[in-house]
Amino acid sequence: MALVAKSVSQSTTYEAVGTKDDYSDIITSIDPDETFFLSHFGVAEDTTSLKFNWMTDGLKPPQENAHPEMTDYVTDKVGSLAQWDNRCQHFISSGRVTDAQRKHAKKYSPADEFKRQQEKAFRQHARDIEYALVFNRAPRDESPGNPALTGGIRYFLEEETEDVTFTGNVCVTTTDHKLDTGDFVYFKAKPGAGNKLPTEVAANMPYYIRKDTDPKKFTLFDSVDDAIKNVNQVTLSTAGQGVQMVKNNVLSAGGALFTEDHINDCMEMCNKRGGNPTLAVMSGRCKRRFSAIVTGGAAKQRGSKDKTAVNITDIYESDFGVIHAEVHRRYSDTIIDILDMNYWDIRWFDRTHEVSDLPKKGSYKEFVIESWVGLQGTQPKASGSIYNIKRA
Repeated sequence: MALVAKSVSQSTTYEAVGTKDDYSDIITSIDPDETFFLSHFGVAEDTTSLKFNWMTDGLKPPQENAHPEMTDYVTDKVGSLAQWDNRCQHFISSGRVTDAQRKHAKKYSPADEFKRQQEKAFRQHARDIEYALVFNRAPRDESPGNPALTGGIRYFLEEETEDVTFTGNVCVTTTDHKLDTGDFVYFKAKPGAGNKLPTEVAANMPYYIRKDTDPKKFTLFDSVDDAIKNVNQVTLSTAGQGVQMVKNNVLSAGGALFTEDHINDCMEMCNKRGGNPTLAVMSGRCKRRFSAIVTGGAAKQRGSKDKTAVNITDIYESDFGVIHAEVHRRYSDTIIDILDMNYWDIRWFDRTHEVSDLPKKGSYKEFVIESWVGLQGTQPKASGSIYNIKRA
């Protein structure tokens, strides 16, 4: 069926379509619902400041805790706090419709074009907020000509790395590593010719550390118990080159197709840091591959007679919990986010509303929709991400 006409806008009679001829009584919106995060994230207490912050708490790793019957008390620090902050972004959507266009007879509803334009603007407004949640990276303070931006999911799930070198069996960081004995870290080799990990160190494998008296040095162990007792230290035969320590649950697929191992590795990272992710957000193309992986696993593990298990391709039972796959229409084909939804909240400074009492300036009526809102990733290390996935 050929397209008959497409309007330049619906704000004036001379630009509009649908004012006569044989049209359906109801205009069907073809825009999909693209506000998944805005609809599914929690809502924290409204902020009273355009810049808001919060604290994340953490305990030290478990230690061997045994003392003689008669002992003096020796106190120490208990855990640590980390401060995060973000900004509220100012969203404005607006429109106007001439008085003549509002009165003109129409064959669609609502007959008042002003109300229909308002409804469309509210939907677009919500999509604009969703866009910021998905794509915004680091927050930006306002400056002349540059409005403030809220940090989106990428701000909280950007890979956090630090360059390291190995001298013998000792790992040396460029700054104070701020790790405690029993903490765990991951390693990767930076992209580039000649860069590689030490022979005994595997990518995406957790290693437990024993800190040195030098705050920039530590040694590696395969278990927390070994690190605490200082036994069975990982012995390195090579130093590697271009090595980085990964401090959060973000891993690279290395420009290859993502695999079941990538999902499990990311889930394990989150699990070890106290997270319980239940949602994997991805593009439609990544979801097709996810479905193929899950279907194959279900067929192998449960047998082809269990049709329910084989056909449910949105659910993956990993070794670290059940994960539900959700397609987000705006997601890149190169990223999958693994989210613990307990730790993501919307923070409103001024909730979405229509600005009232706009003065009438001429033979038209205007409307303005406004919001101030930001994202709070309460505990970013409860979630994770797989990036640099090959598009295929």
